[in-house]
Amino acid sequence: MFLMVLVIGLAIAFDFVNGFHDASNSIATIVATRVLSPKRAVLWAASFNFAAVFIFDTGVAKTVGSGMVALEYVTLPIILTGLAGAIVWGLTTWWFKFPTSSSHALLGGYAGAAITHHALQKGWERGFDVIVPSGWCGTLLFIVLAPALGMLLGTLSMKAVMLLTARLHRKQSDKWFDRLQLLSSAFLSLTHGGNDAQKTAGIVAGALLTAGYTDHFAIPAWVLFISYGTMALGTLFGGWRIVDTMGRRLTRLKPISGFCAESSAAASIMLATLLHLPVSTTHVTTGSILGTGAARQYKAVRWNLAGNIFIAWILTIPMAALISSLLTLVLKFACPLA
Repeated sequence: MFLMVLVIGLAIAFDFVNGFHDASNSIATIVATRVLSPKRAVLWAASFNFAAVFIFDTGVAKTVGSGMVALEYVTLPIILTGLAGAIVWGLTTWWFKFPTSSSHALLGGYAGAAITHHALQKGWERGFDVIVPSGWCGTLLFIVLAPALGMLLGTLSMKAVMLLTARLHRKQSDKWFDRLQLLSSAFLSLTHGGNDAQKTAGIVAGALLTAGYTDHFAIPAWVLFISYGTMALGTLFGGWRIVDTMGRRLTRLKPISGFCAESSAAASIMLATLLHLPVSTTHVTTGSILGTGAARQYKAVRWNLAGNIFIAWILTIPMAALISSLLTLVLKFACPLA
């Protein structure tokens, strides 16, 4: 019971960190274009983060909870150290203002803890027996495809909008896209909540099955509401360090480019959610912002900063896995029964 409560507590903590770390996805563009003030932007984003619980099914939660690591090998200590590793990596990248993926940190931490725990029992050559290849194939593929799709859609939509508004006065077009950006930002926040909050719900559902509180893998309604609610609460705390990186430092955003970036990112995330894939909303949004900037002018994007962000993306899964592995080793030697 104590371990179960601790796991749920850490899952809620991760969800909260995910909310304020990834809040930049939903609010960076609309704050940078000054369509909404920071306080109104986070309220707007948090509302739609939570509203997603009434719209999306639990396909992503099922993929994360039972389709990445074989549940017969999962224990509560594995989930505990997996969550802890994801939180440590998320807070580290937040401190350095890098918009990395909380989702991939969670998957990496979960896998690293499971592999290490099984290896300690059966030998290091057997560690990867816990991995479900089919679940990882789509996820790893979308690590590349998601930001690429976001960037492509961002570029195409920006080019199209520039052609359509070429004869409009700048102030007139900005006025229209000020209003449209409210819709695109809401759409992005909705899809962000619909994909990201489910990941924590899937982990908690797996923990309930592992601990014997359920006899089959299912997502209880109370788990969903806690996951969505905590993420919305985390979003209210902003995550301003990463907002600065995405909304101002990568490229200069205007209402038109903000609308295109948000719409493109939301469409890409929606596709992944319908496919029940745990996509990185951070990667997609960053790719979309880069696409809109490049559509205006190649030099409008700070590609050196984009390169540093890309390196952080590549490191996320292995680093979260490494941290969780080390925590698993520490827990194992401190408490041999774990």
